[in-house]
Parts: sequence; structure tokens; C-alpha cells
Amino acid sequence: MNRQKPERAPYRGADISLVIAIDFGTTFSGASWALLEPRQVPDIWDVLGYPGQEFQATSTKVPTVIYYDPQGAVKAAGAEIYDPELILEAEEERWTRVEWFKLLLRPLDRGDNLGAAPIPPLPRGKSIVDVVGDFLRYMSRSALDHFQQQMPGSRGLIEELKDKVIYVLSHPNGWDTFQHDRMRKAAILGGLVPDTSEGRSRINFVSEGEASLHWCVANGIANRALEEKNHIAVIDAGGGTIDVSSYEVTGVSPLQLKESKAPESRLAGSFFVTKNFERFVREKLGPASRYGDDHTIQQLVENFDRQVKCVFRRKDRRSTVRFGTYNDTESEFGIESGQLVVQGSDMADFFEEACAAAAESIKAQLPPESHTAIFLVGGFAANPWLFAEIKDRLKDQDVEVFKAETSTAKAAAHGAMCYYLDHRVSARVARHAYGVYINPAYRDSNPQHVQRKKAVYENPISGKSYVQGGFYAHVKKGVSVQETQVTRISLDKYVATKTRTEAQLDLIRYVGDDPDIHWVDEDPLNFEQVCVFSARIPANALIPESNVGTTNHGNACWRVTYDAVVSFGTTEFKCYIEWKDRQVKTPHICLANGSRAYLASDFAYREEFTAAMLCQSGTISHSSGTKRHTVKKRVMLR
Repeated sequence: MNRQKPERAPYRGADISLVIAIDFGTTFSGASWALLEPRQVPDIWDVLGYPGQEFQATSTKVPTVIYYDPQGAVKAAGAEIYDPELILEAEEERWTRVEWFKLLLRPLDRGDNLGAAPIPPLPRGKSIVDVVGDFLRYMSRSALDHFQQQMPGSRGLIEELKDKVIYVLSHPNGWDTFQHDRMRKAAILGGLVPDTSEGRSRINFVSEGEASLHWCVANGIANRALEEKNHIAVIDAGGGTIDVSSYEVTGVSPLQLKESKAPESRLAGSFFVTKNFERFVREKLGPASRYGDDHTIQQLVENFDRQVKCVFRRKDRRSTVRFGTYNDTESEFGIESGQLVVQGSDMADFFEEACAAAAESIKAQLPPESHTAIFLVGGFAANPWLFAEIKDRLKDQDVEVFKAETSTAKAAAHGAMCYYLDHRVSARVARHAYGVYINPAYRDSNPQHVQRKKAVYENPISGKSYVQGGFYAHVKKGVSVQETQVTRISLDKYVATKTRTEAQLDLIRYVGDDPDIHWVDEDPLNFEQVCVFSARIPANALIPESNVGTTNHGNACWRVTYDAVVSFGTTEFKCYIEWKDRQVKTPHICLANGSRAYLASDFAYREEFTAAMLCQSGTISHSSGTKRHTVKKRVMLR
């Protein structure tokens, strides 16, 4: 049964708004935008005609490349790099060409293979955040220019909206808190948003896998699979990564899906196919060939990347890479009439890593004894050999593999916009466990406590005994988390005098394999601090108690009980501290760090921290005289 593709709901907001989605890719990037008008169904526009591409009206992608002059100023970006006059000027003026820099943001714990494919160094004085910020500025300006071109008379509107634009940035499945924090900082440096709480809140993130799923749904490609309890998988084959995500349809009216397993991401995109070819050419030609110089090899690599790699389809046929004239021949090195001849078996070897990564990742995602429809998208998906190899390597599985007839290169940017507008995924699977360190009250009856007798200590203020080194997981690795899910744990703090006190917590990520870990000493090397956050709790939240210990028995002390809470949202979650005051006062809020407070109800004040994280350091401190107070911070779930 083929279903109609789901309809998009009208925009429910009260004010007109502009949303820009940017697919910042390893080799190519794209952008889409939508104008949101109250009660109107939004249309999504893919940006075309970037600077340097004005005569390629159908191209939705530009190279992720920037040229810097020796002073660090941006001289060209995107499709402008193809201008022959600019290339000549770059050589004469000694500009620095920066490319593949997205890979410098990658997580460093995935055992990647970049040692064999080194990334060119950044210009002196430029950090990766600076460079990403420069490129995001170029993409944002291109999108705003396209908006003005497509919306006659929009000059006044763009002036009204330019400081309120909402951005959606897509990223590989494997990216986490650290990458989001740096991308948000880059967006600020690039001038997309100001460095304020309101500005940071306008930066949203979505994984490339989830963006691609939304693109498949919105464009009708996944129609045949949109039946309740059906399983769908998406392979997003891009320049740097191959991202695999799997979903189960949980409802059809309206359409809703949930992640089946934690998404996979492999550093095995088309970039590595090109690097394999470059390594092959350098070894084949070497110093013995008169065509083994860097200039010729660079020409061969560029022509392979732009003309040969994308059309390879048969292992039993040779491919040729043109680089010179008819008179350029060196038969002993496979060079005939200005072309390098490459055997089909060698071509297949260049692709092997990508084909294996895609097949292995999808097998790990498949549910047992259930049919799965697999959709191949992304710029690399257009390659016939990759598609054929994936189908062949999955022939023994209960799957069907599909590829869209239309170009899938714009799936991430367009899909990121679909994600923002349609929001089809209601539950996601955590890649890691997230929680807080705790010191539970000691119990003789608990064998885990007795086992850790050396970690037991007495609190000198309360006289109570506790066990150091506990871990409470708000979300466990591999668990499906609903967006509306909230978990909390109550914690106590004792002080000697009734005065304002600070509650401080570390948000901790456990990256090990134990699915139900409770103690740090069980796997101490796999706990990571994500951020530090704290709240200043007013004196009227404290209640009197007496010391129960032996040394200070009977001495007065004060206790405050507060909750460490995690609530789950879209692709991010929010952690916060919450407590109850013991008397009602006129509500007032004292702010620190220039943050902004938001009124949640008559009895609750919540502090929204829209920066992705305070990476490894930084404290959030607040006080209030409200009846219930919450300090909240947004953090990435992945």
C-alpha cells in the first residue's frame, strides 16, 4: 500500500519568522530557508545560485572551501574558488586554501583513520572555530541573498527579520556536546547570532540521519514504508561520514517515528575514496615518472574527484583520469594520451572502506525478524558502485534498498528544515549514559556499601555517613528516551548556619559498555565531565536539624533538599536544579553571568541556558525568592 506523503501543518506562531537550515559538509555544503507566516503552510526553498554559481541555476551545493590572504582575511569561499582568475591571484598573492576542515571537529575517541589522509593546516592565527564561523557567515549571507531574490519587495522584511533569524545546523550522527558547543561559538563568531541568551537560543541542531529521514518523508520517497510498526533505515552517505539511522513507525495520523537503535557514524565518506586514489597515484608514479610532481598529481586528484569517482559502476572496466594533452604518454606508468588508466579492481579498492562501513553499520541497526526499508541519500549516494555494493552485501538480510530518482545531495539541508517544521521523531536512543555523581547514605545492610568501606566518610556538619563514588544515571546507554520524559533524584546538603548556600553538580557522561553502572570504581576511566552547573539556594529553603554523629552530636545544622532533574526535548536535553522555598515572597530573580530568566508559572522560575554546554568548566549561579525555583541548562543528548 502506497500512502500519500504527510501534509505539513500551518505555522502556529503569532509572529512572522525566517528559518535558515545549513548543511555544513566536509566537501560540499548547502542551505535551505523557509518564511514562517501565521496560519500559513510554510514552503521550503533550497538556496541556488551561490556567488560563483550564478549560471548553474540547479546546483544546491557549494564546495566547503575558503581562501585566506596572509593577513587572515577571507578572500573567497564556496563556488568562487572555481574562478580561474581567482586561482591565479591566489597563487600570486600566496593565499591559503582551507578545505576538509570540518573533520577537525570530529570526536577523537572513534579510532578514525585520518592519519592516512592528513588535513591541510589552518592559517596561522586561525582556530577551527574561527574558520567554521567564517564559512557559516558565507552560507548565511548566501541564504539571505537568495531569500531577497525570491521575495520581491522583501528589503523591509529582511531588515525586520535579520536579527531574529532562527538557524538549524545539521551534523554527523556521531557528534556530541563538544562539537555542538564549538559550532554554536562559530555561529556567534560568524555573526549569525549575538552572544546572548536570546541569540544562542536561535541555534538549533539536528543529526544528518534524522534530517535525511525527514527529507525522505517530506518528499514522498518513504511513502511505501509509512505503516505502523514498519521499520525504516536511512544511510546518509556524505563527504566525510557515512551515517546510519533506524526508525520504527509508531503512528500514521499524525505520522510519528522513534529511533530503533543509537545512530551510527563512520569516517568513511567520499573524501576517503579520493584520498585512497591520491595515495595510489603517488605510489604508482613516484619519483620515477616525469608526471609524479605535486602539480600533476593535484590535477589528477581534482579530475578524479569531480569527473571519475561519481560515475564508477563496474569492476570489470577500466577508468581513465584526464590531466594533460594527447602527447602526454608514459605507458610503463599507465599514462596514455594525457590520461591515467586505472583498473576496475583498483577503483573498487578505493571504495571498499565506504562500502564495508555502510553495510556493517546497517546490519548493526537491523531489528531481528523484521523487514526494513533502507533509503540511501546524500551526495555520495549518487555513486552507482556504492549503491550496488550495499544492495549486494545486504542480499541475505530481510531488507529492500531504495535510492531516490531525484538528487539526494540536498537531503541534509532541506531535511533539517523539514525536521524543524514537521518534527516526526518523538523518541531517541541514547548513545551514552548521562547522570550525576552521588554519595549515597551508608547502609550496613547494603553489600555494595560494605564492599566500599574505605570510601565511607562522616559529614562533620550532619554527623551522617556516606559512601563516595556513586553514579546516578538519568538516562542509560541504549535506552529509548521520550521527548516528554523527565527524571530526577533528590539530594541533600547540610550547612552549619542558616544562610544562602550553593548547590553544585557535574553533569557526567559514561562512555563505557556497562548498561547499568552505579559506581565510578567499576569503570573509572570511562566517566567524562560534560559541564558544571550550580544554583544559589536562598536561606528560606533550609530546614533545621541536629547533628547525629559522635563528635558534634546534638549541634544544630540546616538541611536543604533539592532535585537534580533532566528533561528530554528534541535532539537536546535540559538538566536543572530545583528546590522549594519554605516561605512565599514577592517573586524576584537575581541573575548572574548575563543570562536571561523565563517565567514558567506562578510558582516556578526556570533559567534557560541555550549554550550547548560549558565545556569542562564554568559555573551557573542564581538566586531567587520564589516559592519554587529551577535553574536549567540545555545539553545535547547524543
